[in-house]
Amino acid sequence: MGLLTLAVVAMVAPAAASAQNNQFGVPANEWNLAEGTEGGLVGAISEIIGFIASLLAVLAILVIIIAGIIYITSGGDEGRIATAKSWITYAIVGLVIALLAWVIVNAVSAGLGVGAGGGGDGGVGGG
Repeated sequence: MGLLTLAVVAMVAPAAASAQNNQFGVPANEWNLAEGTEGGLVGAISEIIGFIASLLAVLAILVIIIAGIIYITSGGDEGRIATAKSWITYAIVGLVIALLAWVIVNAVSAGLGVGAGGGGDGGVGGG
């Protein structure tokens, strides 16, 4: 169990450290959402959903690893094999849902001109 805890901390620590800056190296406290910079409310929601989708993806991968260990150590016990297979199935479904959530959020953000896809200047009729 100690090795699993160490692995989780090793995966989460870099994300916690990078939470101090955004993707462009600007400190997080310089994002003034009230004035509409960096996409305003839509940008903030996009960032939150992207973070949650990433967290769910990491969690799904951990569940797949744990289910694989259960499967390997089942010793032929049909109940444990079925449990491991169902965990793997559900984790893959969760991983697909997290990926789709990330894709949908990025598509909507790009359509609204927020985020990495653009700054809102290149819309229809804009230029």
